[in-house]
Amino acid sequence: MEAQALQQQTNLFASITIAQAILESDWGRSDLAVDSHNLFGIKGSFNDQSSTLPTDEFENGERITIEASFKKYDTIQESMVDHIDFLNGGTYEAVKTSTDYKEAAYALQNGGYATDPHYAEKLIELIEQFKLNKYDQQRSLS
Repeated sequence: MEAQALQQQTNLFASITIAQAILESDWGRSDLAVDSHNLFGIKGSFNDQSSTLPTDEFENGERITIEASFKKYDTIQESMVDHIDFLNGGTYEAVKTSTDYKEAAYALQNGGYATDPHYAEKLIELIEQFKLNKYDQQRSLS
């Protein structure tokens, strides 16, 4: 499984990668996932390609809808690798050093991955409901 292979390279729990893909892409059914192979809702452009779509954000505790530019990939594989590259950014160090998926979920939220104040809880709920932590491998934090 791709998420497990990426965990070996990056120390990001496979369960977190899978839960984020489920949540961000609505099980791969969102327009962003279908049309742009973007499973993780990452904004910006990839190889000068992007798609502009409406998205819900939270500002000052209020849910609003805005138009945003999202990365457009040629393949799902590109989306997964870019997700890992994205998380190598400075605000996500705690994700890679977390001791379990719950800590990693809160580290993502605290790092600013999503504006939804319940983002971590939603990831944890998906992981527990579908027992996604069975895909996590022992990590060596050297």
